[in-house]
Formats: sequence, structure tokens, C-alpha cells
Amino acid sequence: MSLDAGGSRPPLVLLVDPVIPSRHWMWRSLSRAFGVLEAGDARGAREWMARRPDIDALVVEDDLPDERGLDFVRALASDENPIVSRSIVLARPSPDWARIAQAGATLLERGDPRAVLAKLASWFLIRDAGLARALLRDAGLRKAL
Repeated sequence: MSLDAGGSRPPLVLLVDPVIPSRHWMWRSLSRAFGVLEAGDARGAREWMARRPDIDALVVEDDLPDERGLDFVRALASDENPIVSRSIVLARPSPDWARIAQAGATLLERGDPRAVLAKLASWFLIRDAGLARALLRDAGLRKAL
């Protein structure tokens, strides 16, 4: 994970979602303030992470075709990958929520892209309040900050 996420380049977010329309919608929402890479499954995410060690955050759907997003993040935690502290798992509310929290990831309800934007803004845009407000305003969250 890059320690210079607030420096000369925008923070880089890896978005892992098997559903192309939702992945592209999220890309459009995030790309104004973040660099965004996309993967459709855990394997593709691992390939991006091997090629791009400068990825600053991970947003992963729990339901992936090759592995659960939760298990993917737990494996990263076992490997002591620092991206775990800035990982978001998107899932339906269930008893697994406690397990996700133990893995070190942030859990957000699937289908709430505004919450994803708000969380990423809180991690990376704290120094640029104007950009954070504009991003959240565009997502309908003007009062979130």
C-alpha cells in the first residue's frame, strides 16, 4: 500500500465486483477523486495487487464467482497485507458481519455506493475537504461531512 496516497497522485482503489454494470457505475462515481482499477473476481484482484503494490484501498463484493470477498480479505489479513486496514467488503446483513469485522475490513451493506464514497473520502480526502464535499454532494451525501 502506498504511504503517499495524499501526495502527488490520487489514491488508487481496486474495485472487485463480478457484475459489470455495478462495477462500471462505481468506477464512474469514484474516478473523479480516485484512481480506480477493476477486477471481476478474486483471481483478477490478486493479479492487480501483484502488479500494482501501490493500491491504497480495496472495495470487494462478498459474492464473487471464485471466492467470497470475506475470505479474500481474511487471506490478505493472514498475509499481513496492509491493504486490509483500508478494505471494504460489500455484503448483505448476516451473522457473517462479525467475522468480517474480525478480519479488519470495513463492512458496508451491498447496494449502498454512497456509504462506500463516504468511507473512502474519510480515509483519503480529509486534507481536501472541498473535493470530499463535492464528491459526496454528487452522490447525494452533502451532509455526510
